[in-house]
Amino acid sequence: MLNLKFNPAISWLGLISVLATGQATANCYTPNQMATAGALGSLYRSLYKNIDFPPGIGIDPPYQYPIDQPFPTPIGTGNNYDYECDSSLLQSITPDQVFAMGSLATRVNGGKITQPSDYFGLKPGQKMGSGAGDADFPPLSFWSKIDSDFGSTGTTVSESGYDFNNHNFMFGADYRLLDNWVAGGSFAYRHNTAEFDAGRGETTNDTYTGTIYTAYNITDAAYVNASASYGGFSYDTRRNITFFGDTATPQTSTAKATPDGGQYAFSWGGGYDFRHHGLTVSPYARGEYMNLDIDAYSESGSDLAMRFGEQNIESLISTVGVQTNYVFSFPWGVLIPQLRGEWHHQFMDGRRQLETGFVNDSSNQTFTLASDGATRDYYTFGAEVSSVFQGGISAFLAYETLQGYSAVNSNKLMLGARLEF
Repeated sequence: MLNLKFNPAISWLGLISVLATGQATANCYTPNQMATAGALGSLYRSLYKNIDFPPGIGIDPPYQYPIDQPFPTPIGTGNNYDYECDSSLLQSITPDQVFAMGSLATRVNGGKITQPSDYFGLKPGQKMGSGAGDADFPPLSFWSKIDSDFGSTGTTVSESGYDFNNHNFMFGADYRLLDNWVAGGSFAYRHNTAEFDAGRGETTNDTYTGTIYTAYNITDAAYVNASASYGGFSYDTRRNITFFGDTATPQTSTAKATPDGGQYAFSWGGGYDFRHHGLTVSPYARGEYMNLDIDAYSESGSDLAMRFGEQNIESLISTVGVQTNYVFSFPWGVLIPQLRGEWHHQFMDGRRQLETGFVNDSSNQTFTLASDGATRDYYTFGAEVSSVFQGGISAFLAYETLQGYSAVNSNKLMLGARLEF
């Protein structure tokens, strides 16, 4: 074995040598890790201009380390370090957490856009039963809703896994323009948190969204609805990085950033209610389009901080579903349990590519990261119980789960109330 004093060039450029000369296997390093490693030489040339490189290692690719001999081990790490099989250093540096920002909006909740006009199944002109809730509804309604998403995504070849919690607070009002036509608007605040596996940091997001919506009954059974929304958001990202700098001891740092952006969305759909006494079976179809822009930004707080180009994410989803409910009438109002199943197909959101570089690289070298592709077909299933009380007060509690989406486990709880005047 070579008997060399520890030098940061050994721990990093030795690794880069293996990658550049094709000694690494795809089973060890992911494409994103390989892309990140390709820019490390330029970064270290910028950070350590006076570094004492070992013989045979150049500071410009290709790096010519004698790969037929074991690489020196950094001081204090014990046995020889096998650069061909251990990807932990590159995993820490590779910023694949960046893709969580778009996935939180378009994937972990199935890409669904909330439709406030039909939270309670109260379509314009619809009677609920023979109890107190069967009275004609007043024209003006105020409502509010809280929902929480929770779950996790698995670590894949292209992206880091994370646990997420999303909380959405929404309130709105609508007006019955005609017996069969309702229009209204809402405002929502949403807070998202993603905590990455292996202590790699977290991403939080605050979003503020305004929505207008309408629902129209063509007949007593057939209906259509639509919504349009626009929102702005801000992220707080933290990446925990472990690396060897100019000492033999692993260094830790946190790269931080606060990028901003905006999104707009549209939804449209319709359905038909088949009723038999208290039972209603409603097949329906819906389309949802979302356009999400995340501004270009740079991290700070670490020698290995990154800069990222602008991200633009488009999602177009078709949904075909069926909902069934049964109305139980009581002297105090009505109780409506519901079950729902939906099939979704994603047309647009796909494998995303993002231009990236090290902030401290004076040569401004860039490389490209790539995300996973979207799952094209997946499903959501839900159960809900709604109540309509005397005086135009209604409330609901619902649960929904996402199924069939690759590497995503997602669940949602919803609670809401409506007051009509």
